[in-house]
Amino acid sequence: MPIFLRRAAVRTVTAATGAVRSLLGRKGLPAQPLFRSFGLYRGIYIGGIAMKESTGWEMHPDGDEVLTLLSGQFDIILDENGTERRIALTPGQGALVPRGVWHRMVINIPGELLFLTPGDTTEHRPL
Repeated sequence: MPIFLRRAAVRTVTAATGAVRSLLGRKGLPAQPLFRSFGLYRGIYIGGIAMKESTGWEMHPDGDEVLTLLSGQFDIILDENGTERRIALTPGQGALVPRGVWHRMVINIPGELLFLTPGDTTEHRPL
């Protein structure tokens, strides 16, 4: 499939998924473009995202989140009882974000991230 068709399909799926989740009152769908649509397996969202911008804070009350960096260079910032801890990720590295821990991503070099996120009760707060 030509890249321009793939990108158009990704934009369409991302918009449709966001609209459905909004109608259902669900939060947590990243606003950045997906390179794979979400999959749901036993209550865990599995997918990939092409990230170009750093994120705000989020937290997952339903369980630990697993992140694997496929390309780029990101820092995951964990807010652990008011103290920030930074985890630097390069391609092939992963991190586990514990249940209930506020975290955000700082994008040093744009890239692609694979995620496994429990439930759809993600909470957000501004920087």
